[in-house]
This record gives sequence, structure tokens and C-alpha cells, in this order.
Amino acid sequence: MGKFEEVYAINVNDKTEKKGHLTYLSWAFAWAEFKKVYPDATYKVNEFDGTFCSGNEKMGYMVQTSVTAGEQTYEMWLPVMDMRNNTVLQPKMTEINKTIMRCLTKNLAMFGLGLYIYAGEDLPEIPKDFEPITEKELREVWGVQEVGKTIKWYEKQLGISFAEWGADECEAVRGVLQEQKEKRKKNGA
Repeated sequence: MGKFEEVYAINVNDKTEKKGHLTYLSWAFAWAEFKKVYPDATYKVNEFDGTFCSGNEKMGYMVQTSVTAGEQTYEMWLPVMDMRNNTVLQPKMTEINKTIMRCLTKNLAMFGLGLYIYAGEDLPEIPKDFEPITEKELREVWGVQEVGKTIKWYEKQLGISFAEWGADECEAVRGVLQEQKEKRKKNGA
């Protein structure tokens, strides 16, 4: 049995908690179990210009951890979210800290620990009333003059192509566009 199979075989069901429709594994238990298999394992919280998260107040923030075990290193990103798994636009240190530890736990899943917990997590949950942003909406509703340039700018900010924007991305972009529209209206433009 290889190391991945050994770690994957560890049953962590009795250490999980349900919050809403998601299952969480305690980082402390995850790290303790992982160290039994990889006693020399290390983890690192990556920094960005001296802070532990990267992003902005319009789009949200992400944290990143990396775990090295054996000769393998995996990195994992996780957005800073509130208790309802909504993006936090102005995170407090406690929210950042909790996200870092959740990111570490997710990192350990890349080695196999509790990986089954995440099965299906990457499938998008699309709200029934979700309407993706269209080029027509950008022009007619939000008054965007250069639609192509605007889309490219948001793609760069989000790190996701326009065609793949889901409910969260569309909501964030609409929020920014609404603020801009209100500023223009206030300034008489």
C-alpha cells in the first residue's frame, strides 16, 4: 500500500461536523492523524506582501497554505468566507485564521486524508434564480461602453473566464457595477 492509500484509508467520520450542507473536519484532528503517517510533515501559511491573504474589498480575499510530506508539496487556496460560506469583503483576523486552518485541512486532503469529504464540493451549486451576466446586460443595464475591455479586466481580477462566471462571480461584479452606476448618477454623469 502506498502512502496516499494509507492516508486515504484513515476513517475521519467520527471527527467531522455538519454545518449547513457541508461537512467539516477539525484541523487539529486532521493534523494529528496526518503526522502519524508523515511525522516529518510541515505546513506553511503563505504570505502576500506581509499579510496572510490576497485580494481586495470588492472581490474578496484568499489564503494559501502548502504542506510538504515525504518528497511531495501541495498548495491549496481557499477564499475567506463567513459562517454561511459567503465571501467576506472586509475580513477580520479571526475569519482569516479560521480560513487558514480550513485551508490546511483541505491541503491534507490532497494527500488523501478525508478526501472523500470533498467529493462533489467542486460541483457548482447554481441557485434556481441565477442569471449569468451577459454582454447585453453590461451595455444596457450598467452602461458599460467598452464591454470587451471590461470583461477582460474582470476575468483578470477573478481569475476565471467570462463564460465560467457562476453566481458568486456575477453577484460580485454586479455589486461593483451598481456602486459605479450610483457614483455616476450622484456626480451627474
